[in-house]
Amino acid sequence: MKKIMFIAIIFSIILISGCISTNNYQRDYAGVELHFRGDLSKAQDIDVYPGEDALKNVLLNNDIEKIKIAFISNETENAYYLADTYELGYKLTIIYRYKFNETKKMESVSLNTTEEAYTLYNETEPVILLLGPSQANETSIRVNENLIILQGQSFDKTDRTYTDLDLSTDKLLLVLMGE
Repeated sequence: MKKIMFIAIIFSIILISGCISTNNYQRDYAGVELHFRGDLSKAQDIDVYPGEDALKNVLLNNDIEKIKIAFISNETENAYYLADTYELGYKLTIIYRYKFNETKKMESVSLNTTEEAYTLYNETEPVILLLGPSQANETSIRVNENLIILQGQSFDKTDRTYTDLDLSTDKLLLVLMGE
């Protein structure tokens, strides 16, 4: 009898552990399975300055009418910007639909300089500025009023399938999702 009970317990543990997702590239949010480009356990380590609450205060604001996703056009980095712009647009739409039961307008903006981003934002139209290795000296998220700067210091994919900018993008999304 003890042997049968032991086997049943072991079988149950294996069955239950198989049902728990340990995939570091996906999350269930509001009933939608979202797949991410980066390893979410590493994205959690990305610093947000001055803090995650500042990010939430800007982007989880029901008064937002449009979000501009901007980047400084660069022939070698544009493909990376396109991928992260898509990720942000798609997942922010899901987040806004769940939190506010509405969607927000999104606009992609190509810039010539970082300074241009400071002239684009206002209280109802925040700007998310994507900076790759040609502009970034760190991998982080910086919030300056209604300008959010996502920085990725490296696009090197050696031993991984994602970039530092993917990690910053994923961190922003995880913060807004409440993770």
